[in-house]
Amino acid sequence: MKLSDNAVVVFHGFLNLPNLEKLSIVEAINEYFDSIDRDPIRTEIDARFDEITAAASKK
Repeated sequence: MKLSDNAVVVFHGFLNLPNLEKLSIVEAINEYFDSIDRDPIRTEIDARFDEITAAASKK
């Protein structure tokens, strides 16, 4: 398997998740690639990521 360093980091994190979380990620990725209009998906995930990082920085 030929992965970039970034992909290895992400995949390592994925492999350490519980199985149900892995499944939810696979379903989200499938939804993203099956979608014709991916921008709303990207916008939603970017917003949630920003909320998480903002909350973490307040701690």
